[in-house]
Amino acid sequence: MGLNQPIQYWRMVREIAAITGLIASTVEVIAWKVMESQSPTIAQTPVWMQVAMIGIPIICSIAAVVATAFFLARFLISTQDCENRFRTIFEGTAIGIGLDNLDGKIIESNAALQAMLGYSHEELASMTFSQFTHPDDVAIDIGLFGEMIAGDRSSYQIEKRHINKDQQLRWIRLTNSLIRDEANNPRYTIAVIEDITCLKQAQESIQLYRDIVKRMQLGLLVWQMPDLNDVQSLRLVECNPAAQQILQITATHEELIGKPLAALFPELLETDIPDIYAEVIRSGQGRNLCEGCYGDTTSQQIFAMKAFPLPNRCIGLVVDDITQRKQAEDALQQSEARFRVVAETAACMFLVFQGNSLRYANPAAETISEYSRDELMTMTFWDSVHPDFQDMVRDRGLARQSGADLPNRYEFKILTKSGKERWLDSTAGVITLEGKPAVLATGYDITERKQAEEQLQLAADRERLLWEISLRIRSSLNLEEILQTTVAEVRQFLQADRVLISYFEPTGCCRTIAESVGDNWKPVLGWEVQACAIAEIKQLFEPDTVRVIHNTDQIEKTAFIAEYYTRCQVKAGMGIPIMLNGEMFGVLIVNQCLEPRHWQPFEVDLLKKLGTQVEIAIQQGQLYQQLMALASNLESQVEDRTVELHRRMQELQNLNEVKDLLLHAVSHDLRTPIQGTLMVLNHLRDKGCETVPVTRSMLDCMIASSDRQLSLLNSLMETHTNTQASLTLSCEPVCLSQVFEEAIAAQAGLLTKNEAVIVNQMPPSLSAVNADPILLQQVLENMLANAAKHNSPGRTITLTATLTNQAFPNSLYCTVTDDGTGMTQKQCDRLFQLYARGLDKQRLTGIGVGLYRCQQIISAHGGKIGVCSTPGQGSTLWFSLPCA
Repeated sequence: MGLNQPIQYWRMVREIAAITGLIASTVEVIAWKVMESQSPTIAQTPVWMQVAMIGIPIICSIAAVVATAFFLARFLISTQDCENRFRTIFEGTAIGIGLDNLDGKIIESNAALQAMLGYSHEELASMTFSQFTHPDDVAIDIGLFGEMIAGDRSSYQIEKRHINKDQQLRWIRLTNSLIRDEANNPRYTIAVIEDITCLKQAQESIQLYRDIVKRMQLGLLVWQMPDLNDVQSLRLVECNPAAQQILQITATHEELIGKPLAALFPELLETDIPDIYAEVIRSGQGRNLCEGCYGDTTSQQIFAMKAFPLPNRCIGLVVDDITQRKQAEDALQQSEARFRVVAETAACMFLVFQGNSLRYANPAAETISEYSRDELMTMTFWDSVHPDFQDMVRDRGLARQSGADLPNRYEFKILTKSGKERWLDSTAGVITLEGKPAVLATGYDITERKQAEEQLQLAADRERLLWEISLRIRSSLNLEEILQTTVAEVRQFLQADRVLISYFEPTGCCRTIAESVGDNWKPVLGWEVQACAIAEIKQLFEPDTVRVIHNTDQIEKTAFIAEYYTRCQVKAGMGIPIMLNGEMFGVLIVNQCLEPRHWQPFEVDLLKKLGTQVEIAIQQGQLYQQLMALASNLESQVEDRTVELHRRMQELQNLNEVKDLLLHAVSHDLRTPIQGTLMVLNHLRDKGCETVPVTRSMLDCMIASSDRQLSLLNSLMETHTNTQASLTLSCEPVCLSQVFEEAIAAQAGLLTKNEAVIVNQMPPSLSAVNADPILLQQVLENMLANAAKHNSPGRTITLTATLTNQAFPNSLYCTVTDDGTGMTQKQCDRLFQLYARGLDKQRLTGIGVGLYRCQQIISAHGGKIGVCSTPGQGSTLWFSLPCA
């Protein structure tokens, strides 16, 4: 608009000049007409008049133009000033202003609008207002804009949402006005845009707070007190529904607002409540008010009130209905009173603990634990529990407070202040104490009941022991088994460290023939006492009398007794003689080695009864031995001849098997390498020259064939030798992992030839075993060779070793497993026999001595060997060796 003003200005000057010239010309013509009428010719006219007639119009025109230009220039300057002021306001105002054409395209925008939308002046000049208007608001804005352009309205105002360049949503208030030209035609629109995002957020927050106040469960009253010295000026300005419900106000919200305190709660005027309200407003500090009962109905409820200051001399009053809480507190106080009466007078222990600490202990707890209440309060709830039960009580107590579902009742022992053990039958449950979970536990002292149960159990165990020994006497006539069972049962029942039976032999010495001893004590089984001490031993024991020693350090000891106590580490003991036909057969002795022991009367009585049972057992055993000796004498000659005949037959059978084995080896196993050697020699002979060169590969082939023959012959010789005599072992501590590695290395050629994959799962940390390393390596080599040769190439062979096999406890258990063709059960049964393998399977030919040799070696070590296999699923060769 400013650029068009100079053009308009000069155009106006030209128009005024033209009009002035026309007027001047008209005046000049008129003047000339007048002058002609007065003077017939121009020559008669004075010169000055002629000059004046010509110059006056010109001067008038120039003056008119100058005057017009002067006044127009002043008007233009004034207009320019106005425009500059408008431009300053347009650019500097904080409210966004935009000029849009009739299509809604922005032709001008100020800095505030650009900052509001995040676009530059050039970017906005290429946009329409609909491009940054929220999609939900575009339709209504375009509709109103169209109505304004159509002349239905001169302006409109709406609140809508803009999306700025950063995709942030802003709320704005738009006032859009239409500007028309001199012909009243729409020219452009001026949009004034105010950012009301904060106002909208404030309105939403106010609405949210209104909803919260309206829906909150706490009552809220707002009073206004314009005159802090006049309680009559108190007026209610807000009351939420919860306050009406709690205070049982039946009037509507509209009826309450603006009412004075005197009209709503006249009874409060007689109290100090209004003065408290005024003080809260003056001080600006909140205050808890007293609990009270009031309302406009006959129903009395208990309320807790808190006042807090608000602006404009207002005070907020929060009202909480605590009727149920008060009732619960009263009920709780009554319950606590009843509980305290019960707990303080009960004979059982009552404890309340929270976290780790005890919070309450009744007098019975002091009596049972022997700790005072003050002492108990400084302890954790498991401090007095017996060490055997501390972990259980602590873990259950803490877990119960965490909400775990645990048994409510269990029994455990405690240690009193004096160190006595007491049994408690406890029940526990979760309670709430000061808003946190706690445990209420009761404990009945069942020590006497437990002692009675133990006495009954001991009596039952004594009867069981006597019954079992009597049953074994009736069911077995083996003297050694009876004696060993006796010492084992006596030690188990008496929990003694050692129980033994010594026998007075006819040769004059005394020997220990049966013993049961703990792992911590050195056994004395087989110990013989010289004949010089026999008389002393017999003097110590009287028939049917138990010799009891509670503490060996408190008695006088002879040299023999001192030696015996030292050898057997005796601290306390009992003994009873075993009489047979009026003579002392031996002595049954019980020893306590760890510490002195006071033997109970029932233990002495049990040992005495057992002595009688052992005497009966020995008599029966001797009678059985005599009977077996008579029968043995009658059959001895027949058995001798039968044994000799069987031996001769076995020898013939062994010779026949060796013959068959040798023939098969020569005809089959030895034939193959010999044929290979002959083929090589014939090939060399067929060459025409006298001197035949032999390549290293041929030489290696001939050597391998010879080694194969020698190996087979050695196997035959070893097998034949071992069938005639037992193996001689050279046992030593053996590192099994090293034996495994050496066996694998020894069979490396065979394994490589068969493309076998070895998986060694032998733990390196496995403890050493006592075995013959050379023979043990032979076992592993034969097992590896068997798995490699008797399966197709490319199979996986897995080696394992463990000490934890359930089938062989206290034994080393080793396996060699392949994933080959497997075997039938019939083949498994024949695998460890000395035989020539049949031709029933292509890969099972040859002399079957390797695994037979393995069985001999493992049996000589006291172990077991076997095979597990299923056709098509591979085979597992295994063996076990005793650890000890």
